Amino acid sequence: MNLVGKIFVVLIFVMSLVFMTMATMIYATHRNWREVVLLPREQVVPGKEIGLKFQLDEAKVKNDGFKNELDKVTRERDAEKNARIDAVAKLENELKVRTKERNDRDRDLAALVQSERNAVALAKTAVDEAARKEKESAGLRTDVLQTQRDRDANFKEVVRLTDELHQAVNDRVQLQNRLTTLAQDLAKAKEVLLKLGRNPNETDTQPIVDGLITSTSGGGLVEISLGSDDGLRKGHQLEVYRISGGASTYVGRIEVALTKPEKSVCKLAPNFPQNSNMMKGDRVATKIQ
Repeated sequence: MNLVGKIFVVLIFVMSLVFMTMATMIYATHRNWREVVLLPREQVVPGKEIGLKFQLDEAKVKNDGFKNELDKVTRERDAEKNARIDAVAKLENELKVRTKERNDRDRDLAALVQSERNAVALAKTAVDEAARKEKESAGLRTDVLQTQRDRDANFKEVVRLTDELHQAVNDRVQLQNRLTTLAQDLAKAKEVLLKLGRNPNETDTQPIVDGLITSTSGGGLVEISLGSDDGLRKGHQLEVYRISGGASTYVGRIEVALTKPEKSVCKLAPNFPQNSNMMKGDRVATKIQ
């Protein structure tokens, strides 16, 4: 058998498997429609349902039962409706009688109210007159009491203001004495600072600054763009760092040796491990951010 024959044999085998699978699937999905329609309840086994014809007959029986129940409920509803209509008619007749009685009583009440209003009007006139006279008397008494209270309050206010004035005078004298003492203490402190060679107007707090190294020289001395106008003085220490390629590199620490208004000369800080390759353009600051 040549190659072509072998290929056909394989194809025939594969197609046989495909058709066999399709036949099996079709058989598995096959339904006996006669059994689906006419299967009675006594022949029902697990996995199957009663025939559609018998289901229809049972549904008709249930429907007839529901119709009979509906007719019964309808008759009961009509009877209850008629009873309610009779009750409403009876209540309407009773309401008419009650309404007539209420109207008669309203007329009697209106007459009594009008009579009472007339009596109240007369009494009110007398009460208003008495109240007016009482109000005049009360106003006079109130004026007298208010005058007495105002006099007492004014007297207390005068006493309070007098006390506050005396206290303010005493406080002013004490403050003046305290100011004099403080001024004397300040003058003595300035004299002591001057004797020690310190400027009394300077502060020991190192300012927050940020500048550049403008030049370098031998011996580890550098010149920076910050001076006494920026708050620097001899002895202040600054950090040196270099910005390159967007990154900061720490270089070392310097100490101010000499200050001028706009610049200062600095030296390498003692007792601090560092290198001395500081260059023009390096940044100097109180602390590195």
